[in-house]
Amino acid sequence: MPCSIRTVLALIFSVCLGLQLLPGQTPEIASPQQTPSPKPPSQDWAREYLAEDPLVGKEVVTLEDIKQGLESQRRRGTVIDRHFKRVSATIEEKRSFLVSALESDYPEVQREAARALASLGLLESVTRDLLIKLLESEDAGLRRVALIALEQFQLSSTALPENYWKALVEGLAAEDDATLKSISASIEEQGVSAVPSLIEALRSSNPQTQREAARILSRIVASRTPYVAPARPKQEVKPMMAPRPAPKPSPDMETIPKGPKTETTSHSPRSVEVAKPHAVQVYFGTNRERFEAEQPAWSKILFYPVVSLCLLLGIALSWRTQGDVKKHGCLSSIMTLFFLAAAVWSMTVFRSELLDRWRIGTGPRFGQRRDSLERVHYGACTVSIPPRHQVGQIESPRFGPEDEALHVVLQRTEEMEETAFFESVRKKISDLPKVDRSCFVFIHGFNVNFEDAAKRTAQIHYDLQFPGVPIFFSWPSRASVRHYFSDRNEIEFSRYVIKQFLLDVSQRVNADRIHVIAHSMGADATCRAIAELGERGKIFDQVILAAPDIDRNVFRLQVVPKMTRAANRTTMYCSKNDWALVASDTFNDALRAGDSRQGVLVMKELDTIDASGIDTDLLGHSYYGDCLPILNDVRQLVSLDLPPNKRRLLPWPVENELIYWTLAGEEKDAKESASQSEPKPATPAL
Repeated sequence: MPCSIRTVLALIFSVCLGLQLLPGQTPEIASPQQTPSPKPPSQDWAREYLAEDPLVGKEVVTLEDIKQGLESQRRRGTVIDRHFKRVSATIEEKRSFLVSALESDYPEVQREAARALASLGLLESVTRDLLIKLLESEDAGLRRVALIALEQFQLSSTALPENYWKALVEGLAAEDDATLKSISASIEEQGVSAVPSLIEALRSSNPQTQREAARILSRIVASRTPYVAPARPKQEVKPMMAPRPAPKPSPDMETIPKGPKTETTSHSPRSVEVAKPHAVQVYFGTNRERFEAEQPAWSKILFYPVVSLCLLLGIALSWRTQGDVKKHGCLSSIMTLFFLAAAVWSMTVFRSELLDRWRIGTGPRFGQRRDSLERVHYGACTVSIPPRHQVGQIESPRFGPEDEALHVVLQRTEEMEETAFFESVRKKISDLPKVDRSCFVFIHGFNVNFEDAAKRTAQIHYDLQFPGVPIFFSWPSRASVRHYFSDRNEIEFSRYVIKQFLLDVSQRVNADRIHVIAHSMGADATCRAIAELGERGKIFDQVILAAPDIDRNVFRLQVVPKMTRAANRTTMYCSKNDWALVASDTFNDALRAGDSRQGVLVMKELDTIDASGIDTDLLGHSYYGDCLPILNDVRQLVSLDLPPNKRRLLPWPVENELIYWTLAGEEKDAKESASQSEPKPATPAL
């Protein structure tokens, strides 16, 4: 026990003894034969416990309660650890409170505040802000130390304060070689954003600052030398999709354009012959859990092929028993199928762990569960597209490591504060030419993890030659086929989060045009969220629903009439070859809107495009991003704002003067497409 506490206890004992020896009183002395009886336990132990920590019995804890606890010497070292997670306050209020606690005079309070910030996922951003604040110090040595510490943080050049650039330039005069090397690397990492500060440093009176600035500037300019692709003969430039003769709709069935046209520019077809991987920056919002994962150990990775080998040996042993049918019956066949399924599962996990071991991406990661505090994380991802990228593909390794020259790679993930996120998106949009000040928001579907959502968004942006800013929202899909019902529960929970995210994008990025692209189960939540925003008017330009996994009657009667009020044009792609939606029909016992097996859903407010006549992948569920004709049609829709009758589509009139469209696919002739794609008059528009 510390000496100070011992002294206090001694004083208390002396006072109590003095009270017993007041005049007229005599202390009772126990006789040697008598043994003092033990003191009975307190009957009101709960009252004493609450007096020790009064916040235990409170249902709702406020920041004022925590503040009062910090003023108590007895509870100062435990009140944040015990009760801060129960505080009812906004994330900004919690952040402000903990930042002030970091500046406390008591070390135990500082340690508690740091642990609370780490549990909220705010420690990195708070530390970064405090280091940036140190750059305002008058001590040049302290400013350089802060710069070196900031090297460990991923800083967005669009959100850096002016004093950061000033401190970097001043640091070029450092005499210490290690400090100078660190600061030079930080400046060079910022790329072209550092050029104005380097040009200003060339005017410095310090010769060393001038020399270092010149060296860094030359390296940045040399690395940004553009590659000029060889000119191609005009006859080699062919359209992605050639039109075919098609029946013309009557004038009274012509589709009426929905919403005014906006001035846009056309784009040439994508050239895949480039000198090096092309980096695409995509912005994201997600309500997934954030975690810092280490590379899996080889012992864990190699466990799965060993298990698979043992299962295959079990299959071999079961085959030996198949000859005696009377003795074993069908048991051996059942065991063979069971072991084979387990072996396949084990090798699938082995591949996943191996790819995780070899992944080259840096920055925070987001898992398969929703955030425990129901927070939304914001940030940006850098995705590299390989030089010989095939349009519509996401090139990935099978078992080997990622290679930027061959694969689509998530290079870097950077988390941002909410305000900095929208400021960065707004600035990037404002830097674009006026006709290109647009963005699209992509919401993925079932069985997709965060990394795949980032890659798909970058691939769509790159293949569409979209001039605006790509954004995606990733909800906590389990990324597993066997977790369909878990994903269904998560998308229902995330619907209101998606609604708020779309509303924030529409209000805070100042884009002239905002497009929404939603796929599969993600389209379910997206179209419901947009329907709830219908009263706000035309806040979106194009809303594109690819293979929407939503009940057809709910979509037709409850969603479409409200959703189309919020967009200038709403387009749905469907197919009768989408086996994922067939399975969803079985699970949900209701036909899905994106499934055209029983006829195409046709409505006046909706542009419906049936993609049944084109080749798709194994399940036919990702055709919106894999298929060249659909990508070309989406490009004309988003970039040129063309109605269906102005695009390369085949019109198919149905009853009640309604019409839907099919793609002019190259796989089937028009006659075969007509016979196989013409629907029953299943769902007339209301």
